[in-house]
Amino acid sequence: TGSCQIGNGTMTAIFVQRQSGDKAFERLYRSHVRDVYRYALMVLRNRDDAEDVAQTTFLKAYRAYQRGDRPRHPRQWLITIAHNTCGTRIRDAKRRPQEVALEEQLVVPNPAGGGDVDVRELVRAVGALSFNQRSALVMRELEGRTYAEIAEVLELSTSAVETLLF
Repeated sequence: TGSCQIGNGTMTAIFVQRQSGDKAFERLYRSHVRDVYRYALMVLRNRDDAEDVAQTTFLKAYRAYQRGDRPRHPRQWLITIAHNTCGTRIRDAKRRPQEVALEEQLVVPNPAGGGDVDVRELVRAVGALSFNQRSALVMRELEGRTYAEIAEVLELSTSAVETLLF
């Protein structure tokens, strides 16, 4: 039930496997998975990202199906979901800084003066923070999220996020 060859890999419809009794959704998936994948591939120009977007699209569609949504134009509905998912992925990628491998031997200049910062010491210090402090710090400094976005994820007020980051 639920494996479809697209791109160079196989995208498994986990959600279809879980609910194998839902034949209507399985037919929807099989009829449109290639269209959704091709759309995502053309927009993102990366096979792995396109597979992720296709998987996410059908997961969102399946959740809507469980709520009783039955689109009049399924292909258009699925492409709209894929379009929105691609847009989110592109926006998130622009906000996120380029990943750089952590080199344990790396010494980082201290912007406040007073000598260099040992990366191992920095990693240990960040590890000692509470989960919410660490999460807020990562979202703000590495992902570039706003205080409001962090507050929403952590289910806190904006002022509480400011306090965590301070």
